[in-house]
Amino acid sequence: MRWVVGFLIVFIFFLLASYASFAFGQSAASGERKILVDSVVVSGTQAIDAAELADIIGSLPGSKYDDDPEEIQERLRSAFQDRGYIQAEISKFEMKPIDPLASPKPVRIEAELHEGPLCTFSSVEFTRSHFMSTEELRAMFPLKVGDVFAKAKIAGGLRSMMESTRAYGLLDAFAVPQITVTGTAVSLVVDVHEGPQYRMGELEILGPAEVEEKMRLHWTIEPGAVFDSGYITKFIAENSSLLPANFVEGDGVKVFRDCKASTASVHIHLVQDSQHDMLDRTLTRRCDNPDGKEQ
Repeated sequence: MRWVVGFLIVFIFFLLASYASFAFGQSAASGERKILVDSVVVSGTQAIDAAELADIIGSLPGSKYDDDPEEIQERLRSAFQDRGYIQAEISKFEMKPIDPLASPKPVRIEAELHEGPLCTFSSVEFTRSHFMSTEELRAMFPLKVGDVFAKAKIAGGLRSMMESTRAYGLLDAFAVPQITVTGTAVSLVVDVHEGPQYRMGELEILGPAEVEEKMRLHWTIEPGAVFDSGYITKFIAENSSLLPANFVEGDGVKVFRDCKASTASVHIHLVQDSQHDMLDRTLTRRCDNPDGKEQ
């Protein structure tokens, strides 16, 4: 019997606003009301003993999440999938408030779940990858043939793969993974969508003239060379002594893609300038159209 699951991961470096976004930990802050998991009670499992069950669900109690039953169900199911129970299904689920007025609201989770058979990893295949070899891609996935299948390790491999594409200028790359379960063997096919290869466009540094001159001398990606977006963080770290004390890469560095020309320009703002900020907001719309034309 074959059981097929497809899931799309588009890495905008959140990573796991994606399939991997269900990795365990505290939820990101949001305006939604939060819950605090007080306890988790799971019934219906067939072959899992009490000790293994406690280990699987142990990361949930004490964690805060958005008050979203669907998200909590997926987190619970993912806990089993990370231990090889890839076909785990929840038939009943309930979040029982302990103190409805508290913030975050403490809840008791009760679920009936059938874990299915314990599955192992059998193979992985990569399609449409032109810049990285199969050997390079395979090394990013820590599972060996015969290992208990772990969804989190597949997600981690996909993250590593997408991060590696940055060195090749593949700013639009994403991967579509599909798993197939035959009996208890799980095979993985990763379809790689590389998109265009971006090359270095313009470097703009807005700040004191002497600082701009020094930073330009240190910048090593020449115009027209393959654009490695991972270089930016390294460049900022190596030139930290030239930057303002309150400089933050996420605010002070912007990358603008020209989709039609397949170029990426880098703007580094060491000082605030309303005129340049307005221009930057215009440039962010360059890739809104599929044909790459500016709006």
